[in-house]
Amino acid sequence: MAGRQSQDAAALRAALIEQLAHLLREVEALQQVIDIVPEPLQTARPLPEEPSVRETYGMLVAADERVFLPAVQAFLTGQARELELPDDDALRTVENWNTYPLPAILKRLQQVRRELVALLQQAPSEAWDRTASCEEETWDLYQYAYFIIQHDTELLRALAYRLHAAYLPGKPRPVA
Repeated sequence: MAGRQSQDAAALRAALIEQLAHLLREVEALQQVIDIVPEPLQTARPLPEEPSVRETYGMLVAADERVFLPAVQAFLTGQARELELPDDDALRTVENWNTYPLPAILKRLQQVRRELVALLQQAPSEAWDRTASCEEETWDLYQYAYFIIQHDTELLRALAYRLHAAYLPGKPRPVA
């Protein structure tokens, strides 16, 4: 994505950073209502291959801590050669997320995402144009930031669909 007009590039950087920061607002909103999500629903897996609520947020933590933050740091120092993409199955099992209280997982997610957002906000514009290999493609920091947003979205969309279908106390049952 090299060769962008500087004004367009600045707007794109701002939009990507804003989207990455959106997860922080989502977590803040969730913290206000987390008490209505029963403990068994937080740790249950609807199917063996689907993560629980805690595991989903834990996967976001692990992706930021172990994959995305180090990759962005490598971009900024000019050391990025081969970009790692998250292995969600490995991230789900890297820690036993279901043993942690959900508020603790969310706090950890806020901390690491704030660090990632701050790093990108402080990044010089030329760092965004640096490239690295990602699988069989060459990506710049714009593409990598967009991938992080997509990763967040996919994990949270799957969780939202499962929670929408679940019966929560105080939520009317659908009319059959």
